[in-house]
Amino acid sequence: MISMRLFAFSVIALCSLSVHAQVGSDDTFRLSARSDSDSINKLRDPFYVQLFGGINKSANENLPWTEFSGYPWSLGAFLAVGREVSPLWGWRVALRLNHNKSRNVQECESKDVYGWNNVGLFGDATFDVSDAWRGKSRRSAAKFNLKAFAGIGAVYTWGFDKVPLSYTHPYSRSSKLLPAVRAGVTATWRLSDRWRVGAELSHTLFEDHFNGVKAGAPIDMRTNLKVGLTYLLIKKERVRTLPVVRLNKLKHCPPLPLIMPDPEDNKMRQIQGHAFLDFPVNETVIYPDYRNNPAELAKIRASIDSALFDKSVVITAISLHGYASPESPYSNNTRLAKGRTEALKNYVQRHYHFDNKVFKTTFTPEDWENLTGFLTNLEDRKVKGDFWYDTPNFVETPEVPAVVAEHRDELLKVIGRQMDPDAKEELLKKVGGGEPYQWLLAHVYPGLRHTDYIIDYEVKPFPVKQARRLIYTHPEGLSMEEMFKVAESYDEGTEDWTDALLIAVKQYPDDPTANFNAACACVKTKRLKDAKRYLSKAANDDRTEYVGNIIKAMEGQINWRLENKRLIVVED
Repeated sequence: MISMRLFAFSVIALCSLSVHAQVGSDDTFRLSARSDSDSINKLRDPFYVQLFGGINKSANENLPWTEFSGYPWSLGAFLAVGREVSPLWGWRVALRLNHNKSRNVQECESKDVYGWNNVGLFGDATFDVSDAWRGKSRRSAAKFNLKAFAGIGAVYTWGFDKVPLSYTHPYSRSSKLLPAVRAGVTATWRLSDRWRVGAELSHTLFEDHFNGVKAGAPIDMRTNLKVGLTYLLIKKERVRTLPVVRLNKLKHCPPLPLIMPDPEDNKMRQIQGHAFLDFPVNETVIYPDYRNNPAELAKIRASIDSALFDKSVVITAISLHGYASPESPYSNNTRLAKGRTEALKNYVQRHYHFDNKVFKTTFTPEDWENLTGFLTNLEDRKVKGDFWYDTPNFVETPEVPAVVAEHRDELLKVIGRQMDPDAKEELLKKVGGGEPYQWLLAHVYPGLRHTDYIIDYEVKPFPVKQARRLIYTHPEGLSMEEMFKVAESYDEGTEDWTDALLIAVKQYPDDPTANFNAACACVKTKRLKDAKRYLSKAANDDRTEYVGNIIKAMEGQINWRLENKRLIVVED
């Protein structure tokens, strides 16, 4: 006998958000875009979400329909999402949850009923019966809709081990995951464009044990009737906003108002860097071939050589600031920081024969500041371009161990104390049982033994002939004015002319004049996307507006005319 379960009342609560973006501006118009595909889409139900919650009645095959009024009440919920992929066919996924109360036989040991639970997930294929019956011409206007569906899924039941059931047949107390199939029909009536009211009748077949009872039949069956509302996630009619394409696009660029940059009175330049030299324990003598010293010394020489790219360049100052790491007595670290800084000065002086007055040396016995910076920025530190990554040999463990991260605040608190440095170091060794300190000593302290250097130098003005070469090899030695003069020495619009203006903006990326001239170079060569990017960083004045109008005329966004080789905007 087929048992019945009735949902007496279901309430649907749903939310939807349909976002339709429209792009427009003063020089665009709106065009309603309708096509055959839009007409087909109108015949299909869009995405819909169903959330049913309410009460139902539940029993099994051993209770007859005539005792329906005696079936126990129970609670349930139903969540589904679906859509039609064609005017007739669609899909739906449904998640069902029920808290059931059951009777098994007409005369049972106890009149009381007890609760157990089941959750089911079904995938349904849907067929629009009403649309198939009506035909295409009447589908969009119809208010009544009838869909048939069939699906497969699985149901998990549990709760038999918590309370006794009122069954005379043997039953399992184990939770079960059971296969299931179902079929049914859904009838709805349209209240508005988005809301529908309706009812659904379904029949579900489960493997026996659905309610813990195996009564001889191979399957259990349930019939469900649900009533409620459906909410459709209808998109707004698509409205495309297209730019107005003028027929009179500007093809030949008129003369551009390039700006001559201001002269640079004193061409002072600066190079900065870090040197991580290796010294034997407690020594202050530089051994050029010791460990990583060949690479570090080569880096320092390359920095100085970069400044001395021309014989006329004058080194005005070389500042050296040496640091030691804080793992030794402070007095010894003072000796090491001072002596190793002096050793680097002597090395550079011997190699280049600079006058002694060029050098300025300072030192910090223990680099607590950079140690603090390392611990403060554990999460935000970069992989490249960071102080700790100047050379491959000083790359610390990519992942800071958890023990260091966990004790970071305590480590920082100790480092921030105003106390004797040696006593501070002893406290640091005790944090976290000493494990964080040992990791820092191995992976971070080597980076604290460094010498920062700053090389200041003065560059003379260069004639255009020499500047033409230097703009490709040492652009840092040229002023923006000199780069502009290089561009002027070539025909406007040529590759060399364009290169000079783009190298200038690369060397001075935040300068409004360099950006304006680079924008003009891109307009001349019809690189309009780059031109807009550079123009956005130029000064907000009449010249910038004029070049912007030239770009719009080239794109066909405005009406224009030329008067005396100057662009004039014509109002619509």
